[in-house]
Amino acid sequence: MKPKRTAPALLAVFSFLWLAACNDRLFDNPFDPDAEERAYELLSTLQAGGIAPLDLTFSGDVLWAADGRERLVALNLNNGAMVRELEVALPVAGIAYDGVDLWLSVANSSQLVLVNIVNGAQVRVLNLLRGSFGAIDYAAGRLYVADRLSNAILVVDPLNGTIERSIPQPGYGVDGVCFDGTSLWVSDATQMKFFRLDPGGALEKQYQAPSRLVSGLAFAAGIIWCGDRAGKIYKLRFP
Repeated sequence: MKPKRTAPALLAVFSFLWLAACNDRLFDNPFDPDAEERAYELLSTLQAGGIAPLDLTFSGDVLWAADGRERLVALNLNNGAMVRELEVALPVAGIAYDGVDLWLSVANSSQLVLVNIVNGAQVRVLNLLRGSFGAIDYAAGRLYVADRLSNAILVVDPLNGTIERSIPQPGYGVDGVCFDGTSLWVSDATQMKFFRLDPGGALEKQYQAPSRLVSGLAFAAGIIWCGDRAGKIYKLRFP
């Protein structure tokens, strides 16, 4: 005699089939009490051929990825194909475009380096007083730097390296950060979540991430780009 299915088991099967029918366009976990009622829309998934993005930034015409192998890679926005490669003699953990050149965070250090977007030559080096840096973003004349030591976002003056303030974040770690002009976005692969914070650091909303391998965020024209260490880049629209 077959064991009788319990209500939770039937609900789980139904939920799985419903998500499959949605063609993976929405991500939300119905069993997560902290999940948002409205999920976000997955517009497309790029296959970044052999590249495992650690961080992303958008320079207006291409999407740049730091892949952790002392190089920066410019990718086609539509299909993820490599457009060009920029070698830098640094173990890069984060990348951000300031409107002219590229800011990099150096892995396992408190160093930020500005490099020429054409040839990779160093333009400026900032050695901050503390931190172990990961993902970064540039917005409104400031750098937003993920610091693994304090599990916070440091707001840094790019001219002199002054840490103007520190924004605590609600997750266990910062795997991606971007500022959309109003809110600060943080991804946490450990919890498989996105957090949206106000400029002061207060939690506004949270969402399920599409993968436990999310790494790197970028914002452009109302779209969030999210990297994945498995070699994918998700293009997302949030409500």
